[in-house]
Amino acid sequence: MPDDSRRTRPKVLVLNNENPAWPAPDLIWGQEMLATLVAGLREQGYVFETYVYFDDLSGLDRYAPEEWLIWNWGEELAGQPWTEAEVAAELERRGFAYTGSPPDVFRRVQSRAGVKHRLEAAGLPTLPSRVFTIAAEASDWKLYPAIVKGANQHASYGITRESVVTNATELADRIRFIRTEFSDDALVEPFLDSREFHVAVWGNDQLQALPPMELDYSIFSDIRDRLYTYEWKFDRLSVGFRHMKMPCPAPADRPDWQARLMAVALDAYRVIGLRDYGRVDMRMLGDEPQILDVNANPDLDVSSVLPVCSGAVGYTYGAMLDRIISYAAERMPARYSVRQMI
Repeated sequence: MPDDSRRTRPKVLVLNNENPAWPAPDLIWGQEMLATLVAGLREQGYVFETYVYFDDLSGLDRYAPEEWLIWNWGEELAGQPWTEAEVAAELERRGFAYTGSPPDVFRRVQSRAGVKHRLEAAGLPTLPSRVFTIAAEASDWKLYPAIVKGANQHASYGITRESVVTNATELADRIRFIRTEFSDDALVEPFLDSREFHVAVWGNDQLQALPPMELDYSIFSDIRDRLYTYEWKFDRLSVGFRHMKMPCPAPADRPDWQARLMAVALDAYRVIGLRDYGRVDMRMLGDEPQILDVNANPDLDVSSVLPVCSGAVGYTYGAMLDRIISYAAERMPARYSVRQMI
């Protein structure tokens, strides 16, 4: 753990969005996440405030960018999905330093197809794919089982057990679903029924990959259950949430895989341009990891990858927050630089 004994800490304003139209479980989850983050800041002795908004950021007027750093959990404006880039752009317009990636990176990772093209151009391992605009083209795809994702969605949004298809008829049905439900094209790639690992990376000039976490699907016999859906992530009554094992560091039985997973994650973080912290999801094809997703705004609930894997190398939840803040503080005026001059 780094020596922070001479760091000057800014005041922290926690920016968090809340939509009154969300169902009760989502509202409760968001409030619990905010309470966890606040407890971590309190543990570290920060002066902080919280600002929960829906469609209006004018409350930022009373905070001076020279004194306050924004912890940016602003994922949308006025209930519009995938508007975190607009939130970050507004913070920049106001002159704030904030945690996490800048607007252009948020826009970049919203396109799953665009991310894959960048990874491929850099020579990084990722599966072959195709974007389908209409269901009638489904017969052109020959690699099964396959997984169907919204081409311009990200993380687990829109991914359910029905996303795994085994023939052209199922594929056509899912392409139609993506078009109807999300007004989006469908990104299709082979579905690897293999071991899955998530690797958290943090830093900017000097990057560090944390030990991988494995998502162990061995409790499931059906191939369609062996993927990390929104349900498995957030439904506390679901079998996946309650019973899936997620060991870290992993894999204990293949240290050579561990080293390779961390190296690929570092490369993907650089190529996509993530800042401060992020997560790279991979599955194994033989001995080589294949990048499934690059997440610029990963979950930070206590059971997720970054808190668990930073904990594996000695960080409390609060110390994890403190380290991320230290990266963002580098972008503040000189009086709030990460290290004071002696």
